[in-house]
Order: sequence, then C-alpha cells, then structure tokens
Amino acid sequence: MVAKIIILIILAIVLPDLYIDMHYLRHRANYNLWKRLVWWTPATIIMIVSLHFAFSKEFAPDDMRILVGYVMILGIFAVPKMIFSVCSFLGWRHCVYHKTPHNWGSIIGILLSVVSVIMIVYGFTIGPRKLKVVNVEIPIKGLPQSFNGLRIVLFSDAHINSFHNIMEDCLIRDIDTISTLKPDIICFAGDLQNIKPSELYRYKNLLSRIAKNTNVPVYSILGNHDYSMYQTGTPQEKASNERKLREYEKSIGWQLLNNEHKAYYSANHKDSIIIAGEGNCGTGRFPDWSDMKKTMRGVKKNDCVILMQHDPMTWQSRILPKSNAALTLSGHTHGGQISIFGLRPSALVYPNDRGLYEKQGRYLYVTSGIGALLPFRLGVPPEITVITLKIKK
Repeated sequence: MVAKIIILIILAIVLPDLYIDMHYLRHRANYNLWKRLVWWTPATIIMIVSLHFAFSKEFAPDDMRILVGYVMILGIFAVPKMIFSVCSFLGWRHCVYHKTPHNWGSIIGILLSVVSVIMIVYGFTIGPRKLKVVNVEIPIKGLPQSFNGLRIVLFSDAHINSFHNIMEDCLIRDIDTISTLKPDIICFAGDLQNIKPSELYRYKNLLSRIAKNTNVPVYSILGNHDYSMYQTGTPQEKASNERKLREYEKSIGWQLLNNEHKAYYSANHKDSIIIAGEGNCGTGRFPDWSDMKKTMRGVKKNDCVILMQHDPMTWQSRILPKSNAALTLSGHTHGGQISIFGLRPSALVYPNDRGLYEKQGRYLYVTSGIGALLPFRLGVPPEITVITLKIKK
C-alpha cells in the first residue's frame, strides 16, 4: 500500500523539514550540531518506518492499529509542516517581489497547520464513528404494483478487519442499525474483507445477525478486495481464499450473486423483480471479473432489474447500454472519505462517486460505505442507505 507512494511520502517528510531548517533554524546563533540532530531525528525515524512498510510483502498488516497509527502520526507530523512551508515560501517570495518586510505567509501557515492537525485527529477519531442513515426514494419505471414502497437497505465496503481492535463497537452498531430499519431486502455491494477471509472468522456470529434478525434476503456481491488480490501468495492460494470467502458468506446466510441473478417474488408470488449481481468490473488497476451477458442470461426485456456492481465507473459506458437495469447499486469509492467544501478526491477519478444519479429514467446509487481499509472520515460519514422504490408515474 505504502510502496506506491513512497517517493511522495519521503518528499513530504524531507522538503518541509529542509525548508524550515534553512530559513528559520540555521541562522540562529545557538543552532548547533546536536540541535540539528534533534530536529532531524523524528523525520529520520518516520522515513525508516515508511521504508519498512514500502518494502513489506504484505499489502497491509493483520493488526490494522499499526497502519492506522503510522498514517495518523505521519499526517500529524508531515502535513502541518508541509502546509506551513508552502505558505511561508509563497509569503517569502511575495516579500522579495514587493520589497515588504513582513512575511504574512508564515502567520497564515501556522493557522492552517493548526487547523490541519485538528482535521486529521477528527478524521481518525470522531469522523468514522458518525454513522449516517440516508433515506432515498427512487421512482422506477415498470415496477410491479406489489413492490411499490419496497424498502432496500444498502450497505457496502465493510472492510471488517479495519474495525478489529479499533472500532468494534461501531461495527456492532452498524449491524444493529440495519436490523432496525425494517428492510424488505438487504443488499451488500462488496468489499467485506481487506485481504483474506481469515480476517472475518471471529465475526461470524455478529455478521450472521443481519440475516437472522431481519428474516429477509441478504444479497451480496464481491468487491475488488474480496478476490484476495492484495494477498501475497500463488494464484492457487488466492483462488482458494476466494472460494473460502464465498463459503463464508453462504454460512452467514447471505446469497452471493457472482455474475448471476435471482427473482424476488411478492408475497402472493404473482409479481417478481430481478436482483442481479455482477463480478467486480476492473477499470485499469483491477482485473475485470464482470460478465454482463452471463449475469443477464434469461432476463426478459420487460423485467424490472436491480443490479449490484461494486465499481460504479462503467455505469454510463457499459451497464446502461448492455443491460436493462432500472437501478444499479454500487460502492467502492467510499465517497472519497474526505469532503472539504464539497470537494472530494474520488470526484477527480469517478464521474459518479457518491449519491444518486439519473440518466434517461434509470438510476445509479453509490453508497459511501460503512468502513474503509484506512478508517479516516472527514465530511463523508459512514453510510447505510434505505432506498424506497416507487412506481414511476
């Protein structure tokens, strides 16, 4: 995980320290060798730890407290100094250009640095604990009368191991919340694990409560993390872990849809809608496990279809032209996990990264998920969505 951005991490650690050393510390009369060593020691330690993570064979440690602690310390250590250095540098250049004595950039940099520390601490400690239940009403063309008012509870991106030893109380709260929402159908849009299914075994009784307590169908699909692609090992070991995950989801009462569909019938068995689940559609970085033709085999043109696809990237380019899905349910983006004045990093990559989208009377809903590999949330709270289907008039 760290290996992909190790150069940026080292630059973020070294350059601000070097700038502050050269512009603020080196010119002091009492700034001797020992004080310089004290100044550079924290940066050196963090660089060594960063390199350790970068060269580790594991994508992420089994104990996520290690990774969370590292990223939090890195953020508190590097981000404020980087912000201060940029502001100070710009202020210094302003002083040189306009021949003014006061570098107001330094003052602004200090204030923004303090704000950044508060935001980082909040994002790791309070943000992930603020669950939001979102209620959405969606008009569906061709929805049978029997399903007018059908309630679908959607959740995604649990990344269960990231709750372990950190926020297990939040996971219990999320599962209990699902039970209280009186769903007719529950849909899980992928990424149950981080790396391997052994992370899930200790939570079997807890996750089983979703199906047991609600007594309604729980449909699920696989996300990119569920294929064990981040695990070090042979292709055979990865395939074995994928089979174990499928067996695990079956054992907790979930109905995994992997490029297939099932009919969901009304109480009188006269009407039905199609619940379809497609393998994760890789877009560049990820392999493509999707098969729309197989998923929709046997589905009629006038059937009302709800499709689950973990990655929303190809909703407009592939799902709309190649299926008759009236509603697509996705996750994967985590809503960017950060939103500052409405600006989200995920929006730079995904045209449909969070919330409800409509095109020609067909809909996509992208949930922000209840978890993440790295449990940081700022302006994008964990989310469980209640979708109420209505007949489109």
